[in-house]
Amino acid sequence: MSPRHPYPTRLPNLHFPETLGLANSASNPNGSPTNNSENINMWWPSSHFNLRPVLGERVSELIKRNAVSAAVGGDGREGDQNALIDAMEFTRWLGIYYNIGCILFPIGVFVVRKAVGRIREYRKAQRKKNKEENTGRDNKGYKTGNLEVSIVETVSTASSSSASSAIIPAEIDPDESKPLLQNSSPKLPWYTRLYRRFKGFMTYQRPNDSRGRVIPHNSILIVNQLFFLTSIFLSIYKIYYPLDRTNNADLRFFLMADRWGMTFTMNQPLNFILAAKTSPIKYLTGWSYEEHLIVHRMVASTSHIASLVHFIGMYVVYRIFIAGTDRGLTFIGILLRPDIFFGLISFIAFWIFGITSMDEIRLKAYEMFLATHISFATIAMIFLYLHHPAARIYVVLSFLIWAIDRIVYRAYNKRWSADAEVRVLDESTIKVTIKNFGKGRSGKMMKWEPAGHVFLTVPGWNRFQAHPFTILTPPVGYDLEGNGIDDGKEKEMVLVIRKLKGFTEALYEMGGMVKVTVDGPYGSEHARGSLKEYKKSLFIAGGSGIAVAWPLLCEVVRREMDKNKRGKGGKPRKIVLVWIVHHEHHLKWIEEDLEKLEEVKRTLPRGFEIEVRKFITRGVNGKRPDLRKEVVRVVEDEDGPRLNGRTGVLVCGPDAMMREVRSIGRDLLYEGKDVEILAEKFGW
Repeated sequence: MSPRHPYPTRLPNLHFPETLGLANSASNPNGSPTNNSENINMWWPSSHFNLRPVLGERVSELIKRNAVSAAVGGDGREGDQNALIDAMEFTRWLGIYYNIGCILFPIGVFVVRKAVGRIREYRKAQRKKNKEENTGRDNKGYKTGNLEVSIVETVSTASSSSASSAIIPAEIDPDESKPLLQNSSPKLPWYTRLYRRFKGFMTYQRPNDSRGRVIPHNSILIVNQLFFLTSIFLSIYKIYYPLDRTNNADLRFFLMADRWGMTFTMNQPLNFILAAKTSPIKYLTGWSYEEHLIVHRMVASTSHIASLVHFIGMYVVYRIFIAGTDRGLTFIGILLRPDIFFGLISFIAFWIFGITSMDEIRLKAYEMFLATHISFATIAMIFLYLHHPAARIYVVLSFLIWAIDRIVYRAYNKRWSADAEVRVLDESTIKVTIKNFGKGRSGKMMKWEPAGHVFLTVPGWNRFQAHPFTILTPPVGYDLEGNGIDDGKEKEMVLVIRKLKGFTEALYEMGGMVKVTVDGPYGSEHARGSLKEYKKSLFIAGGSGIAVAWPLLCEVVRREMDKNKRGKGGKPRKIVLVWIVHHEHHLKWIEEDLEKLEEVKRTLPRGFEIEVRKFITRGVNGKRPDLRKEVVRVVEDEDGPRLNGRTGVLVCGPDAMMREVRSIGRDLLYEGKDVEILAEKFGW
C-alpha cells in the first residue's frame, strides 16, 4: 500500500487522465468495475481548474483491454490496477524525501562540522591560555624586546627594481643551538601524501571551454555534477531504473514527464536558499561569494532543464494519448485550459529570467539582469503555485525562505543612507569614498569585516538597482592606524571600481558628491579563519583585486601588533604581497596605506617579515611576473625550518591569474608541499 498523497490528502485529487475505469474493489473478468460509485476520477495533469476530462479513450482502453501485460493492472491481480496511482504518489513523496535527505541532511552535517570546528578552536585557545598562566610564556628565545623586522618593497619592471630593508639584530639567535644541516623536508607518511594529492586535484581549475566560459575548480565542479546527476537519477528512479514493468511504455513516459516537473518544483527551496543574501549555506560551507554563486547557477540551470523536459514531455503525452482521437482537442486548446495556461506562464517567466542571467547579458547589462531576475522570478513562482496543487508546498517554502532572509536582513539593519564622493583615478577606475552613515534603526554604527562587500545603489537614478563592490579599506580595529581598538567612531568606506558599461560608466562620468544607499556588509569568513594558522602567507592581487588582499593582510599584521603590545610576542611569520597592475599610476590606489605599513614595521614581533612586490605589466618597461616562481619562492622559503609550516596563498584577480595560481598549487600539493590556495573572485 503506497503512502497517501499529502497535497491534498484525498486520492482523487492526484489529477490523472479522465475516469480510467479503475475501482478500489476487484474488477470483473471483462475489466469493468464492480462498483461504479467507487471509481477514482483522475484528471490530467493538474488541478481543480479542469472543467472536463482531457485524456480518455486510449488510456481507458489500455486498462480495460489489459492489452500490454495490463497497462496499469499488471497481470490482472487485485490491487495491481493502482500501479499508476502508486507511481504518481511516489513522485509526490519523492519531493519531500529529497528536501529532507539531499538538502536538510547535508546542511545538518555542515552545522555539526562548523560547531565542532568552533569547539576545537575554543579548546585550543583555552589550552594555550592555561599553558601561559601555569608555566609562563615559553617563546623559545623570543622573550627579549629586540625586534628583527624585514620589510622588503620591490617594484619590478623590465629594467628597474628597488628594495629597502630594515633589520635590527637580536641579542639571542634561537637558531644557534640547532644543527647547521637540518632535514627541512622530512619524509611524509603515505596517507599525508595521498591527502595532499587529493587536495591538489580538488584545487585544480580547468581551462575555459570553447566559448570562453570559465570552468570552476574541481571541488565546485564535482558538487555541481553530483547535483545534476542526482537530479537525473531521481527523475527516472522507479520508472526506467529499475524498470517499471507494471506500466506500459506510454504510461512510463507520462510518469517521467510528470517526474521532471516535480524535479523542477522540489529544487526551488534550495534555489531560494542559495539566492538569499544571508544564506546559511555560504556561512556553513565557507564558500566564497563566487563559489556560492556558481552553485546557485547550477541549481537554477538544472531547474530550467527540468522545466523544459517537463514541457516537451507533456507535449509528447498529448501526441500519444490525445492526438488522433475523436475528442476534438488541439494542443493549443489544451494550453489554454486554466491550470495548463498558468503552468505555461510560469515556464515562460522562468526561461526569460534564465536567459537574461547568462554571462553575456549579465556582465554587459547588469541592470536588465537584476530587473528581470526579481520580477520574472516572482511571476514564475506565483503561477507555479496556481499550476498544480503538488507544487504549492514548495512555492510556500520558497517564499518563506525569502521572508526569513528579509527578516534577518532587517534585524541586522544592513541598509544605510550615506554620502559618497566619486573621484576619477584614471581612464578606467574610480574611487568612491562613502561617509556619514549615521546610526541605523538598531542604533549601531556601520561596521564591516575584512574583504567584505556591499551593494551600492544611487536612489536618484534607480533605487531598485544594487551593484556589488568589495570594500578596500580595512575596518576599525583591523587597520594599521591607532591602537587597534574600536573607539566607536565612524570610518570612511572606500571602494575602487572599474568602469564598465551601465551603472559604473554613469558613476564615472558623474563624479563629485552623491547620495547613495549601501546594502551590507556581506562576506565569507573562510579566508580570514584560514589565514590565522599560516606561518607563510602569500597575497596575489591583480588590479582591483587588491581590495580583497589588502584588508586581509592588514588583519594579519594588526593581530601580530596586538600580540606584541600584550607582551605575548609571536611566532616567526612571513607575509608577501604580490600586486600586479597595468599602469604605474594604479599603485597610487593604496600608496598612503603602504607608507603606513612602512611606519609600523618596528612594532611587529621579532622574526616577522613582510615583503611587498609590485609588478607593472604595461608601458615601455612593463612585464608580467612569473607567478610560479613567486609562489615557489615563498613555499620553499630559504629560511627553511624557522618558517616550516603551512603556506597560505590568497589570490584575487582575473580568471586567467586565478586559474594559473590554482594549477601551481595543484603541482606543489602533488609534490607533498603543505600549501592551501584561497581564491576570492568577486563577480555579478
